[in-house]
Amino acid sequence: MKRRGVHLFAVSLIAFLMAAIIIGAYYFYRTKRPLDIGKSKILERFSFSSPDEMDEWQEKILSRERTGYETMQREGRFCVKAVSEDSASTMFYKKRLSRGNNPFISWDWLVEEFPDTDKEDNLAKKEQFDFAAQVYVVFYARFLPSAKAIQYVWSKDIASGTACDSPYTKNVKVIVLESGEPGVWKREQRDINLDYKNLFGAEPKKDVMAVSFMTDSDSTDSGAVAYYTDIELGYLGDERKEESSDI
Repeated sequence: MKRRGVHLFAVSLIAFLMAAIIIGAYYFYRTKRPLDIGKSKILERFSFSSPDEMDEWQEKILSRERTGYETMQREGRFCVKAVSEDSASTMFYKKRLSRGNNPFISWDWLVEEFPDTDKEDNLAKKEQFDFAAQVYVVFYARFLPSAKAIQYVWSKDIASGTACDSPYTKNVKVIVLESGEPGVWKREQRDINLDYKNLFGAEPKKDVMAVSFMTDSDSTDSGAVAYYTDIELGYLGDERKEESSDI
């Protein structure tokens, strides 16, 4: 009887894991498809064709060393090159996006060098929580440490669509958008409300207050290089007249 019980438990566990994989894959496929932006309203666009565009972004240093960010051209495209050498700092842009108007964010990015290529990426351990390319959407909070955020990452080897809590705080949900493929430009388009609902399990109660991009390698004492461009912020579909008053 005991052996039979163990067998039934194993079968149930496998069935649960398979269901989780299928549901996760379906969600990722559905939200990975290009958004219908035919009626969208773009509020901000950063092509970084001029160094002055970087003046609108602020840097926050998160470790002893800062990541270097500079505007340049790669393959004929204007962009920001991020070079991390055992460093972590983020470039953020303060922008209110009303949750009632279905906000979206889109951008292009490319990874040239992943941090610590000798080890696999790990979403659960702080000592391995480095990513060559990351984009954050931060929601309003009276006190910044309590703010909720979505962290989109490009991993070296974790499967696209993988999502979990940040090892630093449950207020930040991490989702892997790209896996592997260094040297290739990728375009991302994200429905912020939909991502929030799927990751946090409820509709957002606060407006977006900022977005940021970051390349870091301080936890793994290594290096990383990535590029960012064509960052767009706006609303999907017809904009509503009413505005929430969070910020």
